[in-house]
Amino acid sequence: MSSEGPECSEVFAIGLMTAVALAVCFAAAPDAVAGDWAQGQRIWAEKAVCTECHGWSGDGIGGADRNAPSLRQTQLTREEIREAIQCGRRGTEMPYFDRFAYRDKRCYGSTAEELGDQMPNRAPTTLQSDEIDALADYVAAKMKGAGPTTRAQCLTFFGGVGSRCDNYPDR
Repeated sequence: MSSEGPECSEVFAIGLMTAVALAVCFAAAPDAVAGDWAQGQRIWAEKAVCTECHGWSGDGIGGADRNAPSLRQTQLTREEIREAIQCGRRGTEMPYFDRFAYRDKRCYGSTAEELGDQMPNRAPTTLQSDEIDALADYVAAKMKGAGPTTRAQCLTFFGGVGSRCDNYPDR
């Protein structure tokens, strides 16, 4: 063998270790994402209380006579969903959840003073960056493109209990 480079078996071993490491990472990814969805659902329902305007299933039918856009039909990307949570939506009732959103130009390249009457309201509860990410992941993965709400989704959301799910179709 030449002393100019690694032997074929060394290159194979390095390649094999890399492949195994990648396989382990990808095998673990679904569990991590599922955990994020659970955290996102908790934030949706309990901390940010998105259900108040968007409804429990994101269909846009909230309580207290509030109707918001259906997130089940949204065309927003995951990043645009995250931006809407972080920064709110100018000129609408969608509040911002980042406590520092308009102190600098992180949202829409504007400060509160520059937005004037287009300034969104601050949400009663603010979220940390990782919570905004988890919530955006939940909306993008579990609501966007989900179609009409089903009984099974209702039972899953409410922990398998409640007659409130009886009015949803099985499929």
